Amino acid sequence: MKNIFEKLKGFYNLNFLWWSIVVLGVFLRLRQYFVNRSLWIDEASLALNIINRSFNELTLTLDYDQGAPIGFLFIEKLLVLIFGNQEYILRLFPLISGIVSTYLVYRIASEYFGEFGIFAALLFSISEWMVYYSSELKQYSSDVMISLLLISLSLSYLKSEKNKQNAIFLGIVGFFAIWISHPSIFILPVIVFLLVTEKWIKKDYSQLSWLLGMAMIWLVTFLTTYMISLNNLVGNENLQDYWRDNFAPFPPWENLLWYKNIFISLLPQITPSFWSEVIPMLNWAYLREACLVLILLGAITLLIRDKQLATLVIFPLVLAFVASALRKYPITDRFLYFWYPSLFLIMAEGFKGIYLTFKRINGKLALFVYALVTITILWRPLVTTYNHFISPPMGEDIKPVLAYIQNNVQGDDIIYVHYGSITPFLYYKDFYNLDAGEIFIARKSWNFERFVIDVENFRGRARIWFIFSHVLSCDCEADTREARIQAHVDVLDKYGTQVDYFEAIRAVTYLYDLNR
Repeated sequence: MKNIFEKLKGFYNLNFLWWSIVVLGVFLRLRQYFVNRSLWIDEASLALNIINRSFNELTLTLDYDQGAPIGFLFIEKLLVLIFGNQEYILRLFPLISGIVSTYLVYRIASEYFGEFGIFAALLFSISEWMVYYSSELKQYSSDVMISLLLISLSLSYLKSEKNKQNAIFLGIVGFFAIWISHPSIFILPVIVFLLVTEKWIKKDYSQLSWLLGMAMIWLVTFLTTYMISLNNLVGNENLQDYWRDNFAPFPPWENLLWYKNIFISLLPQITPSFWSEVIPMLNWAYLREACLVLILLGAITLLIRDKQLATLVIFPLVLAFVASALRKYPITDRFLYFWYPSLFLIMAEGFKGIYLTFKRINGKLALFVYALVTITILWRPLVTTYNHFISPPMGEDIKPVLAYIQNNVQGDDIIYVHYGSITPFLYYKDFYNLDAGEIFIARKSWNFERFVIDVENFRGRARIWFIFSHVLSCDCEADTREARIQAHVDVLDKYGTQVDYFEAIRAVTYLYDLNR
C-alpha cells in the first residue's frame, strides 16, 4: 500500500509540474498581450491592409510589401468586423494560437518524451520569441500552432484504431492549414509520405485510398492558394531583393557556415553568465557549439527510437531548406518559428541521450550532468523571462509620441512623418485626431538626401513636428538606430532651432522652428 501511495504521489507531483509549466506559458503570453504596446511598422502595415480592404481585396497583392496567408487575413478581418478595430482584437488570434501551442507542446512532450519532455515544454513556455509573437499581428504564432496541431493529429492517427474518422479529421484540418499557414506546405507532404508508407508496410491497403484522396485534396488546395496569392508573393521583386541573403546556398557544402549560423540563430539565448564567476575565461561560443552537438545527438537518437515521430519533427525543416534553395522561401529565425517546438523536442531527446549514457556509469552522476547542462541552457532564458515579466518589451512605442503631439500641436503646425513611421502613423492618426492638420508623408524610402531636401523646402516655417520610430537606414555612416536619428537631428540643427522634444521607447518627435 505504501508503494502504491508513493507512486500516486510521484505521479501527482509530475502532473502538477507539467500543468504548472503550461499555466506559466499562458500567463507570460497574457502578460505581454495586455501591455498593449503600439503596433510597429510591420504590424501597422498589415493592419492597414486588413481594415481598409474587403475580403476579396485581401486575396490581391498587399500594400507596403506585406505578405500573409489568406486564411490568416480572413480571420483577422472577421474579428475586426465583429469586435472593432483595436490592437487587442488584431492580436487576439495570435494570442489564442500561442496559448493553444503551449498546450499542444505539453501533450506531445509528455506523451512521447516522458519526463525528459519537461525541458522542451518549459523552454517553449518561457521562450522569448514564442511569448513575444503570441501578441504580435503576424502569422508566426499561428504557424507554430498549425505545425503542432498537424503533428499531434498525425501521431493520433498512427496509434488510433478509428483510422477513417481520424483521416477525415486530419484531412479537414490540413485543408484549412494550407490557407492559414504557409509553412504547412512543408509539413503536409511529410505527413502523406509517412502515413502512406506506414500503411503500405503493414499491408493495410484499405486506408490507402483515403490517404491518397486526402493528399489530392491538399495538393489542389495548395495549387489554388499558390495561384491566388503565393505566386504574387514569391514574385515580389522588392521582397526577393530584401531577402536575397536569406535563401539557402546550394549545394550546401559550398557554404556550410551559412547553415551553421542559421541553426545558431534558432538556439535559446546561451551565454556563460551562469558560469562567468566560476570559469571567467569561458567562451560563450563554445556553449553554442555544444548545443549544436546536442541537437545532432537528439536527432540521431530520436531516429533510432521513434522513426515516425522523428520524421514528423525533422523532415519539414529539410523541405523548408529545399524551398529556400529554390528561392521560394527565405530562411530566417521568424520564418522558422514554426519549427521551434520540434527543435526543443529534439534538444530534450538529446538530453535524454546524455542522461542514459552517463547512467551506465553511475545514476547520480547522470542526474548531476543532466541538471548541469539543463541549468546552463535554461539560465539565460529564465533571466530574460523574469526581466520581460517585470518590464515587457514595448517595441516601437509610437502611441505616447502621437498623444504628446495631439496635446501640444497648434493650428498652423506641420507634422512630418519619417518613412519608417508612415504606416504606424496612418493607423493611429484617427485615434489621436491628427488627420485634420497639415501632414507631410516622407518619400523615397531611406534616402537621406531626400530628407535633407525636404528640410530645405520647409525653411521659413515656424513649427514642424518630425516623427521618427523605425529608422532602419539613412544612407549615412551611422550604424545604430540612435546614431541614425541623430544624423537627422544634426540636419535639423543646421537649418533651425529645436523648440520641443518628446521621446518614448524607440519612438521620438522633435519640434523645430525653421524660420531663421
